[in-house]
Amino acid sequence: MMSFLTFILLLTVGLVVYNYLLYPLVLAFFSKGKSIKGEEFSRSELPKIALVFAAYNEEKVIVDKLMNLDSLDYPLDRLDIHVGLDHPDDQTASLIKQHSPQKFPFFVHHFKERSGKANVLNKIFNYSLEITDYDIVVMMDANIISKENCLIELAKYFKNEDVGLVAAVIENSVKDDTDIAKQEQYYIKKESQIKVHEGLLFGATIGAFGACYAIRSKYVKTIPSNFLMEDFYLSLNVLEEDAICMTNPEAIVYEDLPGTLQEEFKRKRRISAGNFQNLKIYIHLLWTKNWRVGLPFFSHKILRWMSPFLILTAIILSCLLLAMEPNSFFYRLVFILMLANLILPLVDIVLKRMNISVNLLRLHRYFISMNIAMFLGFIDWIRGVKTNIWKPTERL
Repeated sequence: MMSFLTFILLLTVGLVVYNYLLYPLVLAFFSKGKSIKGEEFSRSELPKIALVFAAYNEEKVIVDKLMNLDSLDYPLDRLDIHVGLDHPDDQTASLIKQHSPQKFPFFVHHFKERSGKANVLNKIFNYSLEITDYDIVVMMDANIISKENCLIELAKYFKNEDVGLVAAVIENSVKDDTDIAKQEQYYIKKESQIKVHEGLLFGATIGAFGACYAIRSKYVKTIPSNFLMEDFYLSLNVLEEDAICMTNPEAIVYEDLPGTLQEEFKRKRRISAGNFQNLKIYIHLLWTKNWRVGLPFFSHKILRWMSPFLILTAIILSCLLLAMEPNSFFYRLVFILMLANLILPLVDIVLKRMNISVNLLRLHRYFISMNIAMFLGFIDWIRGVKTNIWKPTERL
């Protein structure tokens, strides 16, 4: 009995270590020296794009967004911009009217009832534009600023008919040194590396960053009602269709980080609930598709979503095994390590109040907090997601 429990303890800890440390290292090792290869569109061949984004109360960022759209480098006759207004109650609509981009055709779809991002996208694709008029759809968040050549870098690899999605990478700026901005920046950087490497090795980036990605128009489909992670839903649909999903490190977008743990906790909780919605629909990809999809899906995402349960199991087993054999040095050591997992975030909180910041402690607190958020997101999913409408992250 004890040997079985010890095996389960080692397995749970090993899976967490594999997910967060070993898998990224293995990807980096086998991706070393590799770059995206294949035919590319020349500038004169670039496909017709619909750039689409939804906006609710974005008055703090929308003017910068509109100015950025006018700075994009893309053939003038091959880009249309569509914004879906989700019935904002601030100055977003009037600011868009005052500062509409002039360089490219610009269409505003103002919906009179708030319905959430996924439903806004559904309304645009099903009723407001003819999807067959475009080769590629670029999905983008309202607060995202793009590098001038971003659209070209997203579009050029679609000359390969097997490519179904190309994602951008996010570069974050930290406006101040509050709370967990640097830790979130570190997390996004590491996630970007994983996504790039998965695309290079497997042709299967598991989930594009919803901030900005390009998808072949024939793979755009209606998003289920009350879905929270429409970007992940559409990304996995591309893989289900046996198309290539990649991330281009030269397609760069920028996003400010608010840096508050409370805001990031709410966002991660919401993302977690959306992830479990997608898991229910797409878990069959583990066994119905080949290993190029199943391996990264399991190693990157499913283990990440299971990590709160693995950590909790390890904590419970370490207590149980130490109670069964209190003189064991190994069980005592494991118990101390598990206890430290819970105590160190409290130490960071105390130090923060003393204006002392230790990056490793803050990173560990971020790790524990985000796993708690994932666990609560799972509970939200079990209870049933009633709506995909939510208050956007507070902008500084």
